[in-house]
Amino acid sequence: MQKGQKSVRGGIEDFLCPFTDMYITQGSNSRPSHMGIMANDVRGVEKGVRYPYYAPCTCKCIRTYPSSGQAMWQSVNKVRFANGRIDYATFMTVHDDTFDAKVGQVVSQGSQLGNMGTKGNATGVHCHIEIEQGADTSWTKNSYGVWHFHNEYDTDDCYFVDNTNIINGMGGNWRTTNHVPVTPADTRNFVNLPPSIDKWNFYDLNVAPVKKNAKGSLNPKKFGGLSYYVYAYHDDNTTAEIQTQQFGRVKIYIKDTCASITIGSYKYEAGNHNV
Repeated sequence: MQKGQKSVRGGIEDFLCPFTDMYITQGSNSRPSHMGIMANDVRGVEKGVRYPYYAPCTCKCIRTYPSSGQAMWQSVNKVRFANGRIDYATFMTVHDDTFDAKVGQVVSQGSQLGNMGTKGNATGVHCHIEIEQGADTSWTKNSYGVWHFHNEYDTDDCYFVDNTNIINGMGGNWRTTNHVPVTPADTRNFVNLPPSIDKWNFYDLNVAPVKKNAKGSLNPKKFGGLSYYVYAYHDDNTTAEIQTQQFGRVKIYIKDTCASITIGSYKYEAGNHNV
């Protein structure tokens, strides 16, 4: 990717290769330091140059390890990977000599995330990157004594290489966004009820959405937030039709509330996400 590059289709960010020029110096599951893990070490066009790399998606810093110029990042929302999967991206970048990442910091897609370097245990200037497709932030050692995520994928299954100059891709199955077209499912609407609310009334589809007509209530706070697929909008788009487990198809009032609408993916794990 290039500096400032963004890619959003169907309301979902594509997970882009963070490097403008990609020369893989050590691939996944390889000696000496990648045994049993899906990490890549990447340098730029010239050896020894501390090239910048960019945020492959809008992401938040989860953990930092300053002594090795290392940060764990997680996508703010679910992203689209090069293998077509839509999920959260959790990834680690290592060896940044100019390391200044801070926990809680949010970096937008295409903005500079760091620089290649040699901080920590590194031979030559590069960026060590490994990626999990999911939201698990567990970081543990394997039987070879190498740190890794639980659900790692090789990088060619993770990032799209639009506008990346591949100098040495080690035979990877590299894909651009053209190889993974947006499907109709990516345009689905979801309504998300935040965990700050402990009561959200719902109504039968054929009644006015006023307090006296409430059939029951949902409890987003109890479940850490609730997300539902929107089957239709009613009452001049002020209510959303959803499916509940106990009461079936009902509607909730959403206009001028703290409910949010996302396209293509839901925000909270709890709720009914089925079409």
